[in-house]
Amino acid sequence: MDFKRFLLGIMILLLLGTSAFAKKQKKKAVKSSAAAAAEQADSGENSAEGEEASANAEDSWQLLEWEDETQRLTLKYDVIIEQRDRRGNFNEILRMTTKDNTPQIKIEPALQPGNYRYSVISYNLFGVAKAQSEWEDFAIYKAYKPRVNGVSVDVNLSSNIYLDYDNNGIISFDGRNLFMPSEGIDDLSFTDYILKTDKGREVKPLEILEHGDNDRKIKFQFSMDDLDVGKYQLIATDASGLTNDPDNGNILTVRFKKWMDLNLSAGYVCPIVLFDDTIEQYFGKKVFPLSATARVTFFPFKRKWGNLGFGVSAAYSWMNAKMDGYNLKSNLGFGHVYLAYSHPFFNKRLSLEAHVGAGITAMLGYQFEFDHNIKSDPQSSLNPSFMAGAAAQFFVYKRLYVEANVDFVVFFIPGDMTFGAVLPSAGVGWQF
Repeated sequence: MDFKRFLLGIMILLLLGTSAFAKKQKKKAVKSSAAAAAEQADSGENSAEGEEASANAEDSWQLLEWEDETQRLTLKYDVIIEQRDRRGNFNEILRMTTKDNTPQIKIEPALQPGNYRYSVISYNLFGVAKAQSEWEDFAIYKAYKPRVNGVSVDVNLSSNIYLDYDNNGIISFDGRNLFMPSEGIDDLSFTDYILKTDKGREVKPLEILEHGDNDRKIKFQFSMDDLDVGKYQLIATDASGLTNDPDNGNILTVRFKKWMDLNLSAGYVCPIVLFDDTIEQYFGKKVFPLSATARVTFFPFKRKWGNLGFGVSAAYSWMNAKMDGYNLKSNLGFGHVYLAYSHPFFNKRLSLEAHVGAGITAMLGYQFEFDHNIKSDPQSSLNPSFMAGAAAQFFVYKRLYVEANVDFVVFFIPGDMTFGAVLPSAGVGWQF
């Protein structure tokens, strides 16, 4: 009688275990070599090499785990794995059996990237199938570790955004394995992006404007209302969950204002002699159109009422004349150091500047040439001079500007001449 009760108790426990497994069994994790694959893929020169390295690493191991509250009453498990095709249908591709009642199994052969589902059949202590779990979906992703090497803000081509300038929120990132975000459940290689501050605040891009064919460049547009002053790191996360390493190359800095401006320009200048008839007497003209000029202006002091700075300007003119009985050649050079004041207008699309300074005006290598190849010895003179002028810069594209400038220059040669000229010029420049 006691033996019959014992057998009845065993049967009840097995039935309870069957019911518990059918209801409670659930997927715990699908472990694979995603991290190792990504490290190898990251060392490849392109995505194809990375995919091959990823596949080799995935062949090493893939582990499927589940939970079973009736594990102590289970002899073994059968695991059925089905793969979803392009039509959304599932087809059985693999059936495995555990060696004991451990609720995990190594998937062999390793699965290729794709969408799958699995179900587990448990066997009681007598080797009889007692229950089958519900199907659980899982995916095997291609693992490519993202890398971000550079940040470029559209309006100034630097890694800084200055809120006192007009910004469009367009930012480009360079690196490797920068894929497009996921577009559906069938995507097996993709990258998600977010800007994150040290304090954990996250900013998502509004849209992707451009994506490089080689997955090494991506351009976003962010809302400027979401970007406060501070440092932001671009976090790129691939489909397998791998993220880029922290590095200065992926840091975007948002500042309240730009602490300095550096203007670099070059263009055409046409010196016009205003007074002293010595030049006209020898050259027969007062205008010398074969000329060029360049300017560098640095503004380290920026205030609401304007910007103060200093700069260097240079101009060159080739002078020549054919007169009765002789030819005359010379080079006219201007070089000045100046103090400058500028004030921006129309949200910094236009800047007006005034400057004054001192330097040198030089007549270099002037030489007379007579008939029968008779030439005088080249002569040169360096003369201190003073300069005052005004300029206007109009920004036409990002920090690219066109410039109109006019300078008045005067120098003295004691006991000989007083030279005065106006130098109107036009050029193009870039503000760093």
